[in-house]
Amino acid sequence: MKIVHISDVHFGFEHLKDKAEKAIKQINDIEPDIVLLTGDVGLWGIHHEFKEAYETLSQLRADLFAIPGNHDARNDGLKYFELYFGKPRKDVRTDDVVILGVNSTLPDTDDGYIGPHQREWMAKKVRKNCINVIAMHHHIVPVPHTGRNMNVLIDAAETVEALTIHCHGGIVLAGHRHVPYSTKLLRTHIIHAGSLSSYKVLMPDNSYNIIEIGNDKIDLKLRFVDLGEIEIGTFTLKPEPPDSLLKYHRLTSTKKVLFVSSQNSCRTKIAEAIFNRDAPHNMHAVSAGFMPASDVSDLARFLAERSGLKLTKPRKLVDEMIDDADCVVFFDDDTGEIRADEVWKIRAPESEEEAIRMMKELEKRVNELIRKLFTG
Repeated sequence: MKIVHISDVHFGFEHLKDKAEKAIKQINDIEPDIVLLTGDVGLWGIHHEFKEAYETLSQLRADLFAIPGNHDARNDGLKYFELYFGKPRKDVRTDDVVILGVNSTLPDTDDGYIGPHQREWMAKKVRKNCINVIAMHHHIVPVPHTGRNMNVLIDAAETVEALTIHCHGGIVLAGHRHVPYSTKLLRTHIIHAGSLSSYKVLMPDNSYNIIEIGNDKIDLKLRFVDLGEIEIGTFTLKPEPPDSLLKYHRLTSTKKVLFVSSQNSCRTKIAEAIFNRDAPHNMHAVSAGFMPASDVSDLARFLAERSGLKLTKPRKLVDEMIDDADCVVFFDDDTGEIRADEVWKIRAPESEEEAIRMMKELEKRVNELIRKLFTG
């Protein structure tokens, strides 16, 4: 796939019309598969800027994939962005490449923010056996030679981790600082575009990027509108995230365990109580049954009083509890349609002696599960 990456066209009083028109002719001659615009279509988020941008950029023969920038989010401008350029968050995919555009803007501020919902959306949209291109306006690492080089995403650290863990062959395209730059962070390739047509440039000329993706490699060229083309380099895409990052991520992630039985029995309530007593601070267990009793069983009360355990009130199993759980432990042979990560064949006790033996078995099984969740 051949991508032309443009940014910060800034229609309005900053816009250099002759630069934009000349660049569009050059891009049409390049014949890219797609043109990615990483924000700042206009300057003040007002209607005529987007209208003029749409009329000018419609001269591009390739499909235009545009996301908003901080200037577009001024004065309720995202409604005009959406009118002419579509949703501020979008995706396209081919057999080999997935392109995700995320909205990193916040209304009436220059700060950028992705947020947990968009990070979850990215994790669901990327594909393991494809090259994943993530387009955003704000940069996830500081860009040198830009003055306020710390003006990155508010949640840059979380976004970098999400990209590095989930994006096979991840490429991040951004703009915002009007300076072209590229670097690599772990397995994520970060490519910034300069300004295509604003007079506020910190380089010798307005510019755009030409990116060719193929055979697990990126060929990157920087094209100045009037000063010619520079070969930046060829970069190899590595599919696997660093093992160290996965370990740190696992240690900081929360884990919810669900203990289930055909009824809310002594087994699930005691397993829940043992887990919550012994587990690290980032783990929590709940228990549920198909037809919960109105109160915990006498044997469960006996074990709790004997061992100093805290019991919760019975819960009825609902689908959301399965969906929210990282690990589901089922206590009966027939799980039906319930997804069970583990099945513990521990018989429900009928006497205090059996309950004590069950308690010992549960303590062993629960602590094995805790170690498994902790170490991965």
